[in-house]
Amino acid sequence: MTWNLYRPDEEFVLHHRNILEVIKSLWGDLSLAKHLVYRPKAIFLDETKKQRSYSEMWTGKWWSFTQDKLPKGATVAPLIIATDKTQLTQFSGNKQAYPIYLTLGNIPRSLRRKPSQEACILLAYLPVDKISKEGLTKCKHSGRYQRLFHNAMSVHPILACYVADYPEQCMVTCSRYGTCPKCRATADELSNSSPASCRSAAWTLGIMKHAKVSSTSNAQYFQACMREEVSGYVYRPFWDDLPFLDIHFSITPDVLHQLYQGVLKHLINWCQDIIGKDELDCQVCCLPHAYGVCHFKNGISALLQITGTERKHMGRILLGCLVGSSMPKCAVTAIRSILDFIYLAQYATYDNDTLCYMTDALECWHKNKSCFIDLNIHADLNIPKSHSLQHYVEAIRFFGTTDNYNTEMFKHFHIDFSKKGWQASNKRDEFPQMTCWLSHQENVHSFNPIIIPLSAN
Repeated sequence: MTWNLYRPDEEFVLHHRNILEVIKSLWGDLSLAKHLVYRPKAIFLDETKKQRSYSEMWTGKWWSFTQDKLPKGATVAPLIIATDKTQLTQFSGNKQAYPIYLTLGNIPRSLRRKPSQEACILLAYLPVDKISKEGLTKCKHSGRYQRLFHNAMSVHPILACYVADYPEQCMVTCSRYGTCPKCRATADELSNSSPASCRSAAWTLGIMKHAKVSSTSNAQYFQACMREEVSGYVYRPFWDDLPFLDIHFSITPDVLHQLYQGVLKHLINWCQDIIGKDELDCQVCCLPHAYGVCHFKNGISALLQITGTERKHMGRILLGCLVGSSMPKCAVTAIRSILDFIYLAQYATYDNDTLCYMTDALECWHKNKSCFIDLNIHADLNIPKSHSLQHYVEAIRFFGTTDNYNTEMFKHFHIDFSKKGWQASNKRDEFPQMTCWLSHQENVHSFNPIIIPLSAN
């Protein structure tokens, strides 16, 4: 059949580096060389080897499984890729950048988190040009954005983890928005206490292939995919032929957006609905000052555009504000279990016992969460970010602790890789100037005249 590509002559500029050269530069960085780890390690806490410990990425099970598939003498260089659109203008204007960051799992997480170590490299700026809606339906217009993303993201080495927030997770995995990008739970099944069967790249590609064969138009293809909870906007995802990769499995937990700006945000709003904003603010204001905890002297209800840091401070005081209030006991228990889960999810190392603590906290949440429906606070709890909690323990067992792939780490790089370059430009045709500025900064940092250029095509 013939597919209508909608204005195929329209061009978009992708500023990017050669991904293999970026990997070589990280492997060849003398300041990182002595810290690199080249093989997986299984660390146990007891002589019987029943208590396995999980911390760095090489202590997880994924690395061992992938290493066994490689030829003898080869080693794994697991890629951690993160995408996150950011705003360049501060008070007016709508200038944006869509950077892709790349780092390696061979590098210890303590170094990856430090911008001064240059252990994370800007791989590309994805196109952010507006797509004209002229002559396009809403469905076709949305589809062009997603196909443009997948065309720009074509990579070939072993991709271990893909770090993104929920909308991008759905776009990357070609999952229907509102469902889970990791399992086959539909939008009406997200509140179930047990996870559905896992999605797999082969399953998703099979749905797409069958939809192509059975359809005679773009609209039929779209509907056939969406009926199976697969995005009907994309015809060929960038991960189609990547080796040793299941894109659904590579999607990792996101502590910042899922836990703090997702689950905890909902809980605070529900608390305000149950006991009232004024009472909760009064409880917050009455709390004494404490070291390491922000004191919200005017309460929290009037705050707008709450940052992740502010949300963390709210989580530290929330339970104390509910004790002795009019909040029902079952709701307090449910909130306590979620707070337990949030803090357990940020441990620096895990063993079977601590992972069981996370499972117990999640079970406690499922036993008590119905109280929010009984109180008419929410019609249902089919919330994707709440459902994502079911996949945390598995991710830790295979990829190590959540600070290996938390989006909060990559947000710090927006300043150095996007915003400072934007400020140094003349604000017109900015991306060539931003890439040039970044290359100069890297030259100064490394005192190395050989730099990987950002080319455009």
